[in-house]
Amino acid sequence: MYTKQTNNFDYSLLRKRMVEYRYNITSLAAAVGMDKGLLGAKLRNRTEFNQRQITKIAKVLDIDLREVPAYFFVSNVDKQSTKTITNKIEA
Repeated sequence: MYTKQTNNFDYSLLRKRMVEYRYNITSLAAAVGMDKGLLGAKLRNRTEFNQRQITKIAKVLDIDLREVPAYFFVSNVDKQSTKTITNKIEA
């Protein structure tokens, strides 16, 4: 259903925050007025978050707007590059 090709973002920090605030996909989707299937698709990089959705989620999860990039805009490529560099430094 949601098959749009998008950037590949790492939402692990967002998922961790969801757990810390005791939200799952269903409950967070309800809290921000989003379909749970759509939220799940966004977290699996099937479609992208828009500004309004990011703002609502940040408010519910008490994410400071200055911290939003760390939760929504870290690409998996950047994360992998960081791991590779870290592994080379530690070797």
